[in-house]
Amino acid sequence: MRGLKTPVLAIGKRTAQKMLLLCAVWFIVFLSFELPGSAASPASRAGRKMPMRVQKSIERKLLLRLILFTAVLAAAFCLLASAVTYGSIVRRYGYAASSLTASLAEMIDGGRAAGYLASGEPDDHYLDIRGRILVLAEKFRTEALYVVVPDGDGIVYLWSDDTETPTDVLGFRESVPPEEQAWLAARLGGEGENDLRYFNDPVYGRLVSAAAPILDGSGKPVALAMADFSAGEIDAAILRIVLLTLLVTAVLSLIYILLFYAYIRRGLTRPILRLTQAAAGMADHLDSETIYRSDIHTGDELETLSLSFEKMEEDLRRYLSENLRITADRERIGAELRLASAIQADQLPRVFPPFPDRRDLDIYASMAPAKTVGGDFYDFFLLDDSRLALVIADVSGKGIPASLFMMVSRLLIRNSLQAGEGPARTLAAVNSRLMENNESGQFVTVWLAVLDLAAGRGVAANAGHEHPALRRAGGPYELAVYRHAPPVAILDPVVFREHDFELSPGDALFVYTDGVTEATDSDNQLFGTDRLLEALNRDPGADAAGTLKNVAESIRAFVGPAEQFDDITMLCFRYLGQEGGSK
Repeated sequence: MRGLKTPVLAIGKRTAQKMLLLCAVWFIVFLSFELPGSAASPASRAGRKMPMRVQKSIERKLLLRLILFTAVLAAAFCLLASAVTYGSIVRRYGYAASSLTASLAEMIDGGRAAGYLASGEPDDHYLDIRGRILVLAEKFRTEALYVVVPDGDGIVYLWSDDTETPTDVLGFRESVPPEEQAWLAARLGGEGENDLRYFNDPVYGRLVSAAAPILDGSGKPVALAMADFSAGEIDAAILRIVLLTLLVTAVLSLIYILLFYAYIRRGLTRPILRLTQAAAGMADHLDSETIYRSDIHTGDELETLSLSFEKMEEDLRRYLSENLRITADRERIGAELRLASAIQADQLPRVFPPFPDRRDLDIYASMAPAKTVGGDFYDFFLLDDSRLALVIADVSGKGIPASLFMMVSRLLIRNSLQAGEGPARTLAAVNSRLMENNESGQFVTVWLAVLDLAAGRGVAANAGHEHPALRRAGGPYELAVYRHAPPVAILDPVVFREHDFELSPGDALFVYTDGVTEATDSDNQLFGTDRLLEALNRDPGADAAGTLKNVAESIRAFVGPAEQFDDITMLCFRYLGQEGGSK
């Protein structure tokens, strides 16, 4: 016998599971093609075959994404088709089941049916109904067609197409679960027309059941005519519809994919490939007459990109031509600057000791320009056998203008001193000459001294320059501070004052430009005069070259990685006297 079991979900559940499984298979296939080529390796990016790799990558990505999209769309169509088909087929099966059970109920005499349970003996009417049940079951292809009477927690069979012997059916009792009892009671009462029941049979699988009440002569329901249909037929019908939908969708998708593939090759990947090849070969033919001309006419952003690429190549050619010209000019200017720097350095005394036969003095000087050429200068020369001229100066500004102004100033100062003029008159004469046609407004600070080496007496003039540092024999360096005149080439006329001084054997002078005291570290702090005196007094008895070395090392340690922004010029003179002096 077929007993009623626990209800299950809707019949379309398995079909939905199949569609979800199909989507999962599509997605796995998509990933298997997509992941290996999702990121180009450095070798592919650097290799010469990169344009072809890029082309295949773009086509593959677009096609795989389109295939994934169509697969998901096909699955959605199949799910929609299965849902719609399911509703239609279930309604059809429900109508057929209800019609069948209602027709069977009309054939059966309800009063006599109740008597069969009491007597337990079949008669001709019983056998006739049984025959009709067998015919109807065969015609409607039911899994089971039978008549039962609900009885407490079970059912009692009157007829069934399940056995060959009627007596094996009549009076057979079978228990049913409570939820089935409620459904049977509702159907016996005629409630819920066309109400179907879905359940699982341990032998025949998933079934759909319908029931119609059988009435006696007084209209009282006494039994139920029931029919079971296989849910597999419903699944098969739905599967046929789904497969047909899938086939149609696959064919249409394939046609669309082929058309789309032809479109992206013609309108996307080929133009991109041409642009890529043009970009890769640009460096090879920039110096030739070959010029890229846009032949992409897609009417979209790619055509705009191609035109932009064409303009970019034209601009790049123009830029390279201009850059070559600028580079040539810079090389020429650099060569000229190096030559100017060499000429400037040649103008300054660079051989030490400068007077190797003399034992009454020790002198050393250095200049480190901030640029290739600088505006600082120093000078020293003998006016006669006993008189020595010392000069240190700083021209305003830097670079070539300052260098030119420096060379003119140095020449004027040297000529005036060698003509017999003293420091003050020399500065006045130079001031007048430099003020002529000085439209650039440049000026120069000068410290100038003439020293009688025999007597140890000197005369100095200071035109706006730094205060010199003086060391007496056996003592430390100290600043010699006094009032000085304005720089040269500021005003005309200007009165420059002279200052007399005396040196004893062992005394020393240290003069410098503002590049020393204004040397700046990375925290924007100045080296200053205090650090200068500290560097000088680290070894105050050092010779002239050692003194400059101590100061230079202190400046480098203080400045660190900061860039030098001004010329650094220093001169140290030690007076040793007629007998060579002492420290």
